[in-house]
Amino acid sequence: MSSLKLEPIDKGILSALQGDLSGSPEPYELIGRELNVSEEEVILRINRMVDSGIIRRIGAMIRHIEAGINFNGMVVWKVSPDRVEEIGQIFANVPQVTHCYERPPFGAMGGNLFTMIHSSSKDECMETVARMAKEVGLEEYEILFSERELKKVSMTYFDD
Repeated sequence: MSSLKLEPIDKGILSALQGDLSGSPEPYELIGRELNVSEEEVILRINRMVDSGIIRRIGAMIRHIEAGINFNGMVVWKVSPDRVEEIGQIFANVPQVTHCYERPPFGAMGGNLFTMIHSSSKDECMETVARMAKEVGLEEYEILFSERELKKVSMTYFDD
């Protein structure tokens, strides 16, 4: 847990970062203007929150369907508990994998490792899964394909 005490300006920065950044080439300057601080102060505080672990990362959220990545498969893998960490690390580094979670055993198969795989076609997704399975020697898995996107927003932690 971080020992950094969040000030109102920090909370304002976090509130701004959890939403969509402007298309401006200087989005941090705009955040600073709204909080009555300089762009440099915003960047300094963001770096401090990254260093303390409050902010893990800042990233883009792609609307994959609009980008032509039309197939998503949630793969439920049955992995022996002594290999979950090893296999999870391998799967987390596959470029097509956006999520990789360990969970309690689920369903009739008892799958305990979940990966979300994005691809441009169903065949491509299945090829990626087959390659992943072969790499780590897994045979028990199930692919749950998305049928449609019902919601896609970032998590909100701070109110304005």
